[in-house]
Amino acid sequence: MRYSLLAASIGLCFSGQLFAATYQLTELPSHIGSKNTFVSDANDSGVVAGRATELFNLKIDVSYIDFSDDSLIREYDQLKDARDRIDDPIKFTLDDIQNNNATATDPDAHAFMRGYLSQRSGNAEFQKLNSSTSLIYATSSADEKVIFDEQRDYTGGELSRSVVSFITAVASDGAMVGWGTAPYTKKNEFTKKDENETTVFFEREFSSRAVFITPAGEVIELPSPSFEADYGGQSMAADVQKLDDGTYLVIGQSAVSVAKDGQDRFNDICKNESEPVNVCVWRLQNLSEYYNREAYQWKLDANFNIISGESKSLGAGLVREDDEERAHIGTALAVNNAGVVVGHSQTRKDDNFIVRQRAGFYKDGTFTQMIDHVEGYESSRGVAINNQGIAIGYRFNEFTLGRQEQVKGYYFNVNDKKYTEIKSFYDGSALFPEDINDAGYIVGQAEAENLGDNPRREAFLYNTANSELQNINDLLPCKSDAFPYSVVEAVKITDDNRIYGVATKTAKRRDSLGQVMKDSSGADEYESIAVPVLLTPDSSGQPEQCAPEEAETYERSSASFGVFSLLALPLLMLRRRRK
Repeated sequence: MRYSLLAASIGLCFSGQLFAATYQLTELPSHIGSKNTFVSDANDSGVVAGRATELFNLKIDVSYIDFSDDSLIREYDQLKDARDRIDDPIKFTLDDIQNNNATATDPDAHAFMRGYLSQRSGNAEFQKLNSSTSLIYATSSADEKVIFDEQRDYTGGELSRSVVSFITAVASDGAMVGWGTAPYTKKNEFTKKDENETTVFFEREFSSRAVFITPAGEVIELPSPSFEADYGGQSMAADVQKLDDGTYLVIGQSAVSVAKDGQDRFNDICKNESEPVNVCVWRLQNLSEYYNREAYQWKLDANFNIISGESKSLGAGLVREDDEERAHIGTALAVNNAGVVVGHSQTRKDDNFIVRQRAGFYKDGTFTQMIDHVEGYESSRGVAINNQGIAIGYRFNEFTLGRQEQVKGYYFNVNDKKYTEIKSFYDGSALFPEDINDAGYIVGQAEAENLGDNPRREAFLYNTANSELQNINDLLPCKSDAFPYSVVEAVKITDDNRIYGVATKTAKRRDSLGQVMKDSSGADEYESIAVPVLLTPDSSGQPEQCAPEEAETYERSSASFGVFSLLALPLLMLRRRRK
Protein backbone atom coordinates (compact mmCIF):
# COMPACT_ATOMS: atom_id res chain seq x y z
CA MET A 1 0.00 0.00 0.00
CA ARG A 2 1.45 3.35 -1.02
CA TYR A 3 1.40 6.32 1.33
CA SER A 4 -1.92 8.16 1.51
CA LEU A 5 -2.64 10.54 4.37
CA LEU A 6 -6.32 10.20 5.29
CA ALA A 7 -6.95 13.17 7.51
CA ALA A 8 -9.94 15.48 7.68
CA SER A 9 -7.80 18.49 6.88
CA ILE A 10 -6.94 17.11 3.45
CA GLY A 11 -10.29 18.19 2.10
CA LEU A 12 -9.77 21.86 2.92
CA CYS A 13 -9.74 24.15 -0.12
CA PHE A 14 -8.85 27.83 -0.28
CA SER A 15 -9.38 30.74 -2.60
CA GLY A 16 -8.22 34.18 -1.51
CA GLN A 17 -7.72 33.13 2.13
CA LEU A 18 -4.73 30.84 1.61
CA PHE A 19 -2.11 33.12 3.09
CA ALA A 20 -4.23 33.83 6.15
CA ALA A 21 -3.97 30.14 7.00
CA THR A 22 -1.15 28.16 8.51
CA TYR A 23 -0.03 24.70 7.56
CA GLN A 24 0.21 21.52 9.61
CA LEU A 25 3.39 19.50 8.99
CA THR A 26 3.46 15.72 8.89
CA GLU A 27 6.83 14.02 8.58
CA LEU A 28 6.57 11.19 6.06
CA PRO A 29 8.46 7.92 6.53
CA SER A 30 12.20 8.03 5.88
CA HIS A 31 14.26 5.32 4.23
CA ILE A 32 15.93 3.34 7.01
CA GLY A 33 19.10 2.47 5.10
CA SER A 34 20.26 5.98 4.23
CA LYS A 35 20.90 9.41 5.69
CA ASN A 36 18.57 11.63 3.60
CA THR A 37 15.10 11.04 2.17
CA PHE A 38 13.34 13.21 -0.42
CA VAL A 39 10.00 13.51 -2.20
CA SER A 40 10.17 13.61 -6.01
CA ASP A 41 6.45 13.68 -6.87
CA ALA A 42 2.97 12.82 -5.58
CA ASN A 43 -0.54 12.72 -6.99
CA ASP A 44 -3.74 14.16 -5.55
CA SER A 45 -4.64 10.76 -4.04
CA GLY A 46 -1.53 10.72 -1.88
CA VAL A 47 0.64 8.28 -3.86
CA VAL A 48 4.20 9.47 -3.28
CA ALA A 49 7.55 8.69 -4.92
CA GLY A 50 10.94 9.84 -3.76
CA ARG A 51 14.60 9.24 -3.40
CA ALA A 52 17.15 8.38 -0.73
CA THR A 53 20.76 9.51 -0.70
CA GLU A 54 23.88 8.59 1.25
CA LEU A 55 23.04 4.91 1.50
CA PHE A 56 24.85 3.11 4.29
CA ASN A 57 27.19 0.15 4.04
CA LEU A 58 27.89 0.03 0.30
CA LYS A 59 29.81 -3.16 -0.49
CA ILE A 60 33.34 -2.54 -1.73
CA ASP A 61 35.32 -5.05 -3.78
CA VAL A 62 39.08 -4.83 -3.15
CA SER A 63 40.10 -8.13 -4.77
CA TYR A 64 41.37 -6.50 -7.97
CA ILE A 65 43.05 -3.43 -6.44
CA ASP A 66 46.85 -3.07 -6.55
CA PHE A 67 47.76 -2.24 -2.94
CA SER A 68 51.32 -1.44 -3.96
CA ASP A 69 50.10 1.43 -6.11
CA ASP A 70 51.89 4.66 -5.17
CA SER A 71 48.73 6.79 -5.36
CA LEU A 72 46.85 4.51 -2.96
CA ILE A 73 49.73 4.51 -0.48
CA ARG A 74 50.07 8.29 -0.76
CA GLU A 75 46.37 8.90 -0.12
CA TYR A 76 46.45 6.58 2.90
CA ASP A 77 49.51 8.36 4.33
CA GLN A 78 47.86 11.75 3.84
CA LEU A 79 44.77 10.62 5.74
CA LYS A 80 46.85 9.07 8.52
CA ASP A 81 48.93 12.25 8.95
CA ALA A 82 45.86 14.50 8.95
CA ARG A 83 44.12 12.42 11.62
CA ASP A 84 47.28 12.20 13.74
CA ARG A 85 47.57 16.00 13.72
CA ILE A 86 44.12 16.35 15.33
CA ASP A 87 44.80 13.55 17.81
CA ASP A 88 42.18 11.28 16.23
CA PRO A 89 44.24 8.46 14.71
CA ILE A 90 42.77 5.97 12.28
CA LYS A 91 42.80 2.33 13.37
CA PHE A 92 43.15 0.52 10.04
CA THR A 93 46.01 -0.24 7.71
CA LEU A 94 46.01 -0.95 3.99
CA ASP A 95 46.76 -4.56 4.89
CA ASP A 96 43.54 -4.61 6.96
CA ILE A 97 41.61 -3.49 3.91
CA GLN A 98 43.28 -6.02 1.64
CA ASN A 99 43.22 -9.05 3.91
CA ASN A 100 40.94 -8.45 6.89
CA ASN A 101 37.76 -7.06 5.28
CA ALA A 102 38.20 -3.74 7.09
CA THR A 103 35.78 -1.90 4.78
CA ALA A 104 32.94 -3.98 6.25
CA THR A 105 33.83 -3.32 9.88
CA ASP A 106 35.79 -0.06 10.17
CA PRO A 107 33.85 3.06 9.09
CA ASP A 108 37.06 5.01 8.49
CA ALA A 109 38.36 2.28 6.19
CA HIS A 110 35.02 2.17 4.39
CA ALA A 111 34.94 5.96 3.93
CA PHE A 112 38.56 5.98 2.77
CA MET A 113 37.92 3.41 0.05
CA ARG A 114 34.72 5.13 -1.04
CA GLY A 115 36.72 8.33 -1.48
CA TYR A 116 39.47 6.47 -3.34
CA LEU A 117 36.95 4.98 -5.77
CA SER A 118 35.09 8.27 -6.16
CA GLN A 119 38.25 9.99 -7.36
CA ARG A 120 38.53 7.29 -10.03
CA SER A 121 34.91 7.37 -11.12
CA GLY A 122 35.97 8.19 -14.67
CA ASN A 123 38.27 5.17 -14.86
CA ALA A 124 36.53 1.95 -15.93
CA GLU A 125 39.18 -0.17 -14.19
CA PHE A 126 37.63 0.63 -10.80
CA GLN A 127 34.34 -0.32 -9.16
CA LYS A 128 31.50 2.16 -9.59
CA LEU A 129 29.40 3.15 -6.57
CA ASN A 130 26.32 5.33 -6.22
CA SER A 131 24.84 6.02 -2.81
CA SER A 132 21.25 6.79 -3.85
CA THR A 133 18.10 4.90 -4.76
CA SER A 134 14.49 5.48 -5.83
CA LEU A 135 11.63 5.11 -3.36
CA ILE A 136 7.89 4.47 -3.29
CA TYR A 137 6.19 5.40 -0.03
CA ALA A 138 4.03 2.98 1.93
CA THR A 139 1.88 3.75 4.95
CA SER A 140 4.75 3.52 7.44
CA SER A 141 7.87 3.15 5.31
CA ALA A 142 9.73 4.50 2.31
CA ASP A 143 10.56 1.41 0.26
CA GLU A 144 13.30 1.05 -2.31
CA LYS A 145 12.13 0.60 -5.89
CA VAL A 146 14.79 -1.17 -7.92
CA ILE A 147 14.65 -0.20 -11.58
CA PHE A 148 17.71 -1.72 -13.27
CA ASP A 149 20.16 -2.65 -10.52
CA GLU A 150 21.09 -6.32 -10.15
CA GLN A 151 22.97 -8.54 -7.74
CA ARG A 152 26.65 -8.99 -8.46
CA ASP A 153 29.23 -11.50 -7.29
CA TYR A 154 31.71 -8.72 -6.57
CA THR A 155 29.33 -7.26 -3.97
CA GLY A 156 28.76 -10.60 -2.28
CA GLY A 157 25.50 -11.32 -4.05
CA GLU A 158 23.94 -7.98 -3.09
CA LEU A 159 22.83 -5.21 -5.45
CA SER A 160 25.74 -3.60 -7.27
CA ARG A 161 24.84 -0.10 -6.03
CA SER A 162 26.39 1.16 -9.25
CA VAL A 163 23.27 2.69 -10.82
CA VAL A 164 21.54 6.03 -10.89
CA SER A 165 17.73 5.93 -10.84
CA PHE A 166 14.95 8.50 -10.59
CA ILE A 167 11.18 8.20 -10.33
CA THR A 168 10.20 11.54 -11.79
CA ALA A 169 6.39 11.66 -11.89
CA VAL A 170 3.23 9.99 -10.56
CA ALA A 171 0.01 9.72 -12.60
CA SER A 172 -3.48 10.11 -11.17
CA ASP A 173 -3.90 6.33 -10.77
CA GLY A 174 -0.48 5.74 -9.23
CA ALA A 175 1.41 4.79 -12.38
CA MET A 176 4.90 6.29 -12.43
CA VAL A 177 7.68 7.12 -14.86
CA GLY A 178 11.40 7.72 -14.54
CA TRP A 179 14.72 6.50 -15.76
CA GLY A 180 17.74 4.54 -14.68
CA THR A 181 21.23 3.54 -15.70
CA ALA A 182 22.44 0.00 -16.25
CA PRO A 183 24.36 -1.81 -13.50
CA TYR A 184 28.06 -2.37 -13.98
CA THR A 185 29.46 -5.85 -14.54
CA LYS A 186 33.00 -6.74 -13.51
CA LYS A 187 34.80 -8.37 -16.41
CA ASN A 188 38.31 -9.78 -16.57
CA GLU A 189 38.45 -10.75 -20.22
CA PHE A 190 40.28 -7.98 -22.07
CA THR A 191 44.00 -7.99 -22.79
CA LYS A 192 45.49 -4.61 -23.65
CA LYS A 193 47.68 -4.26 -26.71
CA ASP A 194 51.29 -5.33 -26.04
CA GLU A 195 50.34 -6.87 -22.67
CA ASN A 196 50.05 -10.53 -21.71
CA GLU A 197 47.60 -10.47 -18.82
CA THR A 198 43.95 -9.52 -18.77
CA THR A 199 42.76 -6.31 -17.09
CA VAL A 200 39.62 -5.89 -14.98
CA PHE A 201 37.04 -3.48 -16.41
CA PHE A 202 33.65 -2.49 -15.02
CA GLU A 203 31.22 -2.21 -17.93
CA ARG A 204 27.54 -1.44 -18.40
CA GLU A 205 25.09 -1.96 -21.27
CA PHE A 206 23.54 1.52 -21.53
CA SER A 207 23.85 4.98 -20.03
CA SER A 208 20.16 5.67 -19.25
CA ARG A 209 16.79 4.26 -20.21
CA ALA A 210 13.24 5.54 -19.73
CA VAL A 211 10.76 3.43 -17.78
CA PHE A 212 7.03 3.23 -17.02
CA ILE A 213 6.00 1.68 -13.69
CA THR A 214 2.46 0.29 -13.48
CA PRO A 215 0.30 0.90 -10.39
CA ALA A 216 1.13 -2.70 -9.41
CA GLY A 217 4.86 -1.95 -9.56
CA GLU A 218 5.88 -3.64 -12.83
CA VAL A 219 8.76 -1.85 -14.56
CA ILE A 220 8.31 -1.49 -18.33
CA GLU A 221 11.18 -0.22 -20.48
CA LEU A 222 10.11 2.45 -22.95
CA PRO A 223 11.53 1.86 -26.44
CA SER A 224 13.90 4.25 -28.17
CA PRO A 225 14.40 4.58 -31.93
CA SER A 226 16.60 1.41 -32.24
CA PHE A 227 19.95 1.96 -30.62
CA GLU A 228 20.79 -1.61 -29.68
CA ALA A 229 23.71 -1.48 -32.11
CA ASP A 230 24.88 1.89 -30.84
CA TYR A 231 25.79 0.97 -27.27
CA GLY A 232 22.43 1.19 -25.60
CA GLY A 233 21.20 4.63 -26.57
CA GLN A 234 20.04 7.13 -23.98
CA SER A 235 16.55 8.09 -22.80
CA MET A 236 14.60 9.29 -19.80
CA ALA A 237 10.93 9.81 -18.93
CA ALA A 238 10.08 13.04 -17.11
CA ASP A 239 6.28 13.18 -16.81
CA VAL A 240 3.10 11.17 -17.33
CA GLN A 241 -0.58 11.97 -17.75
CA LYS A 242 -3.38 9.43 -17.59
CA LEU A 243 -5.81 10.75 -20.18
CA ASP A 244 -9.60 10.59 -20.11
CA ASP A 245 -9.67 7.67 -22.55
CA GLY A 246 -7.56 5.54 -20.17
CA THR A 247 -4.33 5.84 -22.14
CA TYR A 248 -1.06 7.20 -20.78
CA LEU A 249 0.98 10.00 -22.33
CA VAL A 250 4.64 9.92 -21.27
CA ILE A 251 7.16 12.59 -22.25
CA GLY A 252 10.89 12.99 -21.80
CA GLN A 253 13.94 12.73 -23.97
CA SER A 254 15.55 10.12 -26.21
CA ALA A 255 18.63 9.74 -28.34
CA VAL A 256 17.60 9.66 -31.98
CA SER A 257 21.00 9.20 -33.67
CA VAL A 258 24.73 9.32 -33.05
CA ALA A 259 26.04 12.84 -33.62
CA LYS A 260 28.56 13.26 -36.43
CA ASP A 261 31.06 14.66 -33.91
CA GLY A 262 30.46 11.66 -31.66
CA GLN A 263 30.94 9.21 -34.50
CA ASP A 264 34.18 10.92 -35.56
CA ARG A 265 35.57 10.71 -32.02
CA PHE A 266 34.53 7.06 -31.86
CA ASN A 267 36.35 6.33 -35.11
CA ASP A 268 39.47 8.14 -33.87
CA ILE A 269 39.92 6.59 -30.44
CA CYS A 270 37.81 3.43 -30.02
CA LYS A 271 40.29 0.98 -31.51
CA ASN A 272 39.77 -1.93 -29.07
CA GLU A 273 43.44 -1.69 -28.11
CA SER A 274 43.83 -0.11 -24.65
CA GLU A 275 40.24 -0.78 -23.56
CA PRO A 276 37.12 -2.58 -24.79
CA VAL A 277 35.07 -0.62 -27.32
CA ASN A 278 32.13 -0.55 -24.90
CA VAL A 279 34.32 1.18 -22.31
CA CYS A 280 35.55 3.67 -24.89
CA VAL A 281 31.97 4.61 -25.78
CA TRP A 282 31.19 4.95 -22.05
CA ARG A 283 33.99 7.50 -21.76
CA LEU A 284 32.74 9.38 -24.81
CA GLN A 285 29.23 9.51 -23.38
CA ASN A 286 30.55 10.87 -20.07
CA LEU A 287 32.88 13.47 -21.53
CA SER A 288 30.93 14.85 -24.48
CA GLU A 289 27.63 14.83 -26.33
CA TYR A 290 27.68 11.51 -28.14
CA TYR A 291 24.04 11.35 -29.25
CA ASN A 292 21.57 13.74 -30.82
CA ARG A 293 18.84 13.84 -28.15
CA GLU A 294 15.36 15.23 -28.72
CA ALA A 295 12.18 15.76 -26.75
CA TYR A 296 10.21 12.53 -27.01
CA GLN A 297 6.79 11.06 -26.23
CA TRP A 298 5.50 7.56 -25.61
CA LYS A 299 1.84 6.47 -25.60
CA LEU A 300 0.57 3.41 -23.73
CA ASP A 301 -2.92 1.91 -23.78
CA ALA A 302 -4.95 1.09 -20.66
CA ASN A 303 -3.21 -2.32 -20.46
CA PHE A 304 0.25 -0.69 -20.52
CA ASN A 305 1.09 -1.71 -24.08
CA ILE A 306 3.04 0.72 -26.24
CA ILE A 307 0.72 2.14 -28.92
CA SER A 308 2.38 1.67 -32.28
CA GLY A 309 3.04 4.88 -34.18
CA GLU A 310 2.47 7.20 -31.20
CA SER A 311 5.95 6.91 -29.72
CA LYS A 312 7.78 9.66 -31.53
CA SER A 313 10.20 12.53 -31.38
CA LEU A 314 8.80 15.94 -30.51
CA GLY A 315 11.92 17.49 -32.00
CA ALA A 316 14.15 20.30 -30.83
CA GLY A 317 14.23 24.05 -31.19
CA LEU A 318 16.33 24.08 -34.34
CA VAL A 319 16.72 22.31 -37.67
CA ARG A 320 20.03 20.75 -38.61
CA GLU A 321 21.95 22.49 -41.38
CA ASP A 322 23.63 20.44 -44.09
CA ASP A 323 27.20 21.03 -42.85
CA GLU A 324 26.40 20.79 -39.11
CA GLU A 325 28.19 18.00 -37.21
CA ARG A 326 27.58 18.89 -33.56
CA ALA A 327 24.99 17.18 -31.37
CA HIS A 328 21.56 18.82 -31.04
CA ILE A 329 19.71 18.66 -27.72
CA GLY A 330 16.02 19.12 -26.90
CA THR A 331 14.27 18.11 -23.69
CA ALA A 332 10.66 17.68 -22.56
CA LEU A 333 10.04 17.94 -18.80
CA ALA A 334 6.28 18.27 -18.25
CA VAL A 335 2.92 17.79 -19.99
CA ASN A 336 -0.65 18.80 -19.13
CA ASN A 337 -3.90 16.99 -19.88
CA ALA A 338 -4.23 18.84 -23.21
CA GLY A 339 -0.91 17.42 -24.37
CA VAL A 340 1.02 20.71 -24.21
CA VAL A 341 4.64 19.89 -23.39
CA VAL A 342 7.19 22.22 -21.79
CA GLY A 343 10.93 21.88 -21.53
CA HIS A 344 13.95 23.45 -23.15
CA SER A 345 16.15 23.15 -26.20
CA GLN A 346 19.13 24.47 -28.02
CA THR A 347 18.06 27.09 -30.57
CA ARG A 348 19.31 29.58 -33.13
CA LYS A 349 19.27 33.36 -33.00
CA ASP A 350 19.98 35.36 -36.15
CA ASP A 351 21.08 32.08 -37.76
CA ASN A 352 23.67 31.55 -35.02
CA PHE A 353 23.69 28.27 -33.08
CA ILE A 354 23.00 28.77 -29.35
CA VAL A 355 24.54 25.97 -27.32
CA ARG A 356 22.78 27.08 -24.11
CA GLN A 357 19.28 25.72 -23.83
CA ARG A 358 16.20 27.96 -23.73
CA ALA A 359 12.77 27.28 -22.23
CA GLY A 360 9.81 26.68 -24.50
CA PHE A 361 6.80 24.51 -25.24
CA TYR A 362 6.27 21.78 -27.82
CA LYS A 363 2.92 21.81 -29.58
CA ASP A 364 1.78 20.59 -33.00
CA GLY A 365 5.33 19.73 -34.03
CA THR A 366 6.75 23.15 -33.17
CA PHE A 367 8.98 24.37 -30.34
CA THR A 368 8.10 27.91 -29.24
CA GLN A 369 10.44 29.83 -26.95
CA MET A 370 8.82 31.34 -23.87
CA ILE A 371 11.52 33.94 -23.14
CA ASP A 372 13.05 36.56 -25.42
CA HIS A 373 16.73 36.09 -24.64
CA VAL A 374 19.13 38.80 -25.78
CA GLU A 375 22.64 37.60 -24.96
CA GLY A 376 24.18 34.29 -26.00
CA TYR A 377 25.07 33.41 -22.42
CA GLU A 378 21.45 33.53 -21.25
CA SER A 379 19.69 30.23 -20.51
CA SER A 380 16.32 29.13 -19.17
CA ARG A 381 14.34 26.05 -18.22
CA GLY A 382 10.66 25.13 -18.39
CA VAL A 383 9.86 22.68 -15.59
CA ALA A 384 6.07 22.32 -15.17
CA ILE A 385 2.71 23.27 -16.69
CA ASN A 386 -0.82 23.14 -15.26
CA ASN A 387 -4.02 22.21 -17.02
CA GLN A 388 -4.85 25.88 -17.59
CA GLY A 389 -1.77 26.27 -19.79
CA ILE A 390 0.39 28.15 -17.26
CA ALA A 391 4.00 27.01 -17.49
CA ILE A 392 6.69 27.73 -14.88
CA GLY A 393 10.45 27.71 -14.90
CA TYR A 394 13.51 29.83 -14.32
CA ARG A 395 16.02 31.82 -16.33
CA PHE A 396 19.67 32.49 -15.58
CA ASN A 397 22.98 33.66 -16.94
CA GLU A 398 25.32 30.85 -17.89
CA PHE A 399 28.68 32.54 -18.52
CA THR A 400 30.27 29.12 -17.96
CA LEU A 401 28.34 26.06 -19.13
CA GLY A 402 26.73 24.33 -16.17
CA ARG A 403 27.02 27.30 -13.80
CA GLN A 404 23.79 29.17 -13.03
CA GLU A 405 23.99 32.83 -12.01
CA GLN A 406 21.32 35.51 -11.43
CA VAL A 407 18.50 32.96 -11.37
CA LYS A 408 14.96 34.34 -11.73
CA GLY A 409 11.69 32.42 -11.65
CA TYR A 410 8.80 33.05 -14.03
CA TYR A 411 5.43 31.82 -15.21
CA PHE A 412 4.19 31.89 -18.80
CA ASN A 413 0.69 31.58 -20.25
CA VAL A 414 0.94 29.49 -23.42
CA ASN A 415 -2.51 30.66 -24.49
CA ASP A 416 -1.79 34.39 -24.72
CA LYS A 417 2.05 34.15 -24.61
CA LYS A 418 2.26 36.41 -21.55
CA TYR A 419 5.52 36.16 -19.58
CA THR A 420 5.64 37.19 -15.90
CA GLU A 421 8.75 37.25 -13.74
CA ILE A 422 8.39 36.31 -10.08
CA LYS A 423 9.85 38.83 -7.64
CA SER A 424 11.94 36.93 -5.08
CA PHE A 425 12.63 37.61 -1.39
CA TYR A 426 15.38 40.18 -2.06
CA ASP A 427 17.37 41.58 -4.98
CA GLY A 428 19.67 38.87 -6.28
CA SER A 429 17.76 36.06 -4.55
CA ALA A 430 17.70 32.98 -6.79
CA LEU A 431 14.21 31.49 -7.12
CA PHE A 432 13.44 28.05 -8.55
CA PRO A 433 9.75 27.23 -9.22
CA GLU A 434 9.05 23.49 -9.09
CA ASP A 435 5.30 22.94 -9.38
CA ILE A 436 2.03 24.79 -10.10
CA ASN A 437 -1.53 23.67 -9.41
CA ASP A 438 -4.61 24.46 -11.47
CA ALA A 439 -5.54 27.35 -9.17
CA GLY A 440 -2.26 29.07 -10.03
CA TYR A 441 -0.32 28.51 -6.80
CA ILE A 442 3.39 27.92 -7.38
CA VAL A 443 5.83 26.23 -5.01
CA GLY A 444 9.57 25.79 -5.09
CA GLN A 445 12.78 26.90 -3.44
CA ALA A 446 14.40 30.33 -3.15
CA GLU A 447 17.25 32.05 -1.39
CA ALA A 448 15.50 33.54 1.64
CA GLU A 449 18.47 35.19 3.35
CA ASN A 450 21.71 36.53 1.93
CA LEU A 451 24.57 34.94 3.85
CA GLY A 452 27.34 35.64 1.37
CA ASP A 453 28.59 32.62 -0.53
CA ASN A 454 26.03 30.32 1.13
CA PRO A 455 22.61 32.00 1.11
CA ARG A 456 19.92 30.20 3.05
CA ARG A 457 17.44 28.39 0.76
CA GLU A 458 13.89 27.85 1.92
CA ALA A 459 10.59 26.72 0.42
CA PHE A 460 8.16 29.28 -0.98
CA LEU A 461 4.49 29.57 -1.95
CA TYR A 462 3.46 32.07 -4.65
CA ASN A 463 -0.03 33.16 -5.72
CA THR A 464 -0.22 34.17 -9.39
CA ALA A 465 -3.58 35.90 -8.74
CA ASN A 466 -2.08 38.62 -6.54
CA SER A 467 1.72 38.17 -6.93
CA GLU A 468 2.07 37.36 -3.23
CA LEU A 469 5.19 35.42 -2.22
CA GLN A 470 5.37 33.62 1.13
CA ASN A 471 8.16 31.77 2.87
CA ILE A 472 6.45 28.50 3.77
CA ASN A 473 8.24 28.43 7.11
CA ASP A 474 6.30 31.58 8.07
CA LEU A 475 3.11 29.51 7.78
CA LEU A 476 4.37 26.85 10.21
CA PRO A 477 4.96 26.76 13.96
CA CYS A 478 8.13 28.43 15.20
CA LYS A 479 11.14 26.16 15.25
CA SER A 480 11.69 24.55 18.65
CA ASP A 481 12.59 21.26 20.30
CA ALA A 482 8.98 20.21 19.74
CA PHE A 483 9.01 21.42 16.11
CA PRO A 484 12.57 20.91 14.77
CA TYR A 485 11.82 21.44 11.08
CA SER A 486 12.91 23.97 8.51
CA VAL A 487 11.24 23.40 5.12
CA VAL A 488 13.88 24.00 2.48
CA GLU A 489 12.16 22.82 -0.69
CA ALA A 490 8.54 22.56 -1.83
CA VAL A 491 8.29 19.93 -4.54
CA LYS A 492 4.59 19.45 -5.24
CA ILE A 493 1.30 21.31 -4.63
CA THR A 494 -1.99 19.49 -5.14
CA ASP A 495 -5.23 21.09 -6.26
CA ASP A 496 -6.42 21.25 -2.65
CA ASN A 497 -3.16 23.06 -1.72
CA ARG A 498 -1.42 20.25 0.11
CA ILE A 499 2.33 20.67 -0.30
CA TYR A 500 4.92 17.90 -0.43
CA GLY A 501 8.46 18.95 0.29
CA VAL A 502 11.77 18.47 2.04
CA ALA A 503 12.68 19.71 5.50
CA THR A 504 15.86 19.62 7.51
CA LYS A 505 16.09 18.60 11.12
CA THR A 506 18.84 17.60 13.52
CA ALA A 507 19.51 13.88 14.05
CA LYS A 508 22.25 11.68 15.38
CA ARG A 509 25.21 11.67 13.03
CA ARG A 510 25.92 8.38 11.29
CA ASP A 511 29.03 7.16 9.50
CA SER A 512 29.09 5.45 6.10
CA LEU A 513 28.31 2.09 7.73
CA GLY A 514 25.24 3.56 9.42
CA GLN A 515 26.66 3.59 12.95
CA VAL A 516 26.03 6.50 15.33
CA MET A 517 29.18 8.60 15.66
CA LYS A 518 30.65 9.65 19.00
CA ASP A 519 32.81 12.61 19.98
CA SER A 520 36.03 12.34 21.99
CA SER A 521 34.08 12.21 25.25
CA GLY A 522 31.82 9.40 24.04
CA ALA A 523 28.74 11.56 23.55
CA ASP A 524 26.59 11.22 20.42
CA GLU A 525 27.33 13.62 17.58
CA TYR A 526 24.53 15.34 15.65
CA GLU A 527 24.01 16.64 12.12
CA SER A 528 21.33 18.10 9.85
CA ILE A 529 19.51 15.60 7.65
CA ALA A 530 16.80 15.89 4.97
CA VAL A 531 13.36 14.37 5.63
CA PRO A 532 10.18 14.25 3.48
CA VAL A 533 7.17 16.22 4.71
CA LEU A 534 3.52 16.81 3.88
CA LEU A 535 2.03 20.23 4.64
CA THR A 536 -1.75 20.35 5.07
CA PRO A 537 -3.66 23.68 5.15
CA ASP A 538 -5.28 24.65 8.46
CA SER A 539 -7.84 27.41 7.94
CA SER A 540 -8.25 27.99 11.69
CA GLY A 541 -4.58 28.72 12.35
CA GLN A 542 -2.73 32.02 12.60
CA PRO A 543 0.90 32.67 11.60
CA GLU A 544 3.28 32.81 14.58
CA GLN A 545 5.91 35.48 15.21
CA CYS A 546 9.25 33.70 15.45
CA ALA A 547 12.71 34.79 16.56
CA PRO A 548 15.49 34.58 13.94
CA GLU A 549 17.13 31.17 13.77
CA GLU A 550 20.67 30.10 12.97
CA ALA A 551 21.45 29.06 9.42
CA GLU A 552 21.40 25.39 8.50
CA THR A 553 23.15 23.80 5.57
CA TYR A 554 20.97 22.10 2.98
CA GLU A 555 22.45 20.60 -0.14
CA ARG A 556 20.30 18.33 -2.26
CA SER A 557 22.49 15.33 -2.96
CA SER A 558 22.71 14.28 -6.58
CA ALA A 559 23.59 11.01 -8.23
CA SER A 560 27.19 11.34 -9.24
CA PHE A 561 29.83 9.34 -10.99
CA GLY A 562 32.21 12.28 -11.27
CA VAL A 563 32.07 13.23 -14.91
CA PHE A 564 28.76 11.38 -15.27
CA SER A 565 27.18 14.02 -13.06
CA LEU A 566 27.47 16.44 -15.97
CA LEU A 567 24.98 14.20 -17.77
CA ALA A 568 22.76 13.87 -14.73
CA LEU A 569 22.57 17.55 -13.82
CA PRO A 570 19.85 18.57 -16.29
CA LEU A 571 17.87 15.51 -15.28
CA LEU A 572 17.74 16.38 -11.60
CA MET A 573 14.79 18.65 -12.27
CA LEU A 574 12.80 15.91 -13.95
CA ARG A 575 10.07 15.42 -11.41
CA ARG A 576 6.78 16.59 -9.87
CA ARG A 577 4.33 17.47 -12.61
CA ARG A 578 0.68 18.42 -12.67
CA LYS A 579 -1.80 15.55 -12.73
